[in-house]
Amino acid sequence: MQGAAVHLVTRLNVGGIARFLEAGRDAVDVLVRGRVEGAETEAAWQGRQVRVPTLQRSLHPLRDTRALAAVVQALRKLRPRVLHTHASKAGALGRAAARLLHIPCVHTFHGHVLDGYFPRPLGRAFLAAERALARWSHVTATGPATATRLQELLGVPVEVVAPGVELPAAAPDARERWRALWGHPQLVALAVGRSAAVKYHARFVEAARGAGYLPVVAGAVRVPGGVALGHVEAMQDIYAACDVSVSASRTEGTPFALLEAAWCGRPVVATPVGDVPWVVGDGGIVSEDLASGLSRLRDPGLRTELGGRAAEAVRERFPAHAVAPRLRELYADVGRRF
Repeated sequence: MQGAAVHLVTRLNVGGIARFLEAGRDAVDVLVRGRVEGAETEAAWQGRQVRVPTLQRSLHPLRDTRALAAVVQALRKLRPRVLHTHASKAGALGRAAARLLHIPCVHTFHGHVLDGYFPRPLGRAFLAAERALARWSHVTATGPATATRLQELLGVPVEVVAPGVELPAAAPDARERWRALWGHPQLVALAVGRSAAVKYHARFVEAARGAGYLPVVAGAVRVPGGVALGHVEAMQDIYAACDVSVSASRTEGTPFALLEAAWCGRPVVATPVGDVPWVVGDGGIVSEDLASGLSRLRDPGLRTELGGRAAEAVRERFPAHAVAPRLRELYADVGRRF
């Protein structure tokens, strides 16, 4: 498919990268995707795609070598005008393949793990590798705080390409139906994220219960002290059923769950990490003290005010229809400078 824009992802699990690609679908001619592992839920993709089963998130030298060979083979066949990589593993293998085949390459960081994430020796090695890879591609990030930190760490310019969000309307009975299932609680706080330490669901549960909310987590299969929903297809119904959306994460890029909550008119309480303050704006409370923020939002008038601001801002700042034109413009610019 000569002249195509090919996107390469390590795995297309339900989450921010899948949402980013969905919004930019018209700028994704072919998706080359690896395999999800463990209990993660794989996101659907309706467009043209190529599967690389050996491309997985976990490190495995022999399997990763095979994945690189498979990516090179796929790109030789597709002959794209640009390769756009997402996530660390796909970013490393894809940029190496693009350099070998002389293909212009864009890499997007949807957050990063370049400082304070790995033990120091491994972290230094990982950072050195990313610095080398950054010089083989045009580097972008989904938010300004992430972009600024990456510029400091990598020593290259990093451009912001913001995500976009749009959800269908919730079912008319969604709020009543879900809250009945939860035992008709007075207040519901919602967190969204997989069962991972970085999401810090235990902190969320403690803060929510301390402030008098029922803690509900979508995306996780087990949350001690809270209601775990696992994967939910119609998230707009869950946002409609909750009163406040919460992020207790230790680290974040540009969290899609908070964008979706804002789209649905839900105020946010979130820790001040990554691009969270930029996303939340004046549509919520950004603080390390989640319990205090949740206590303030027991006031229905304040919830309505902040939720209204959030909904208005997300439609203005993160329109889904703007993502694909922005990507096509970026690809044209990268192609001219290659």
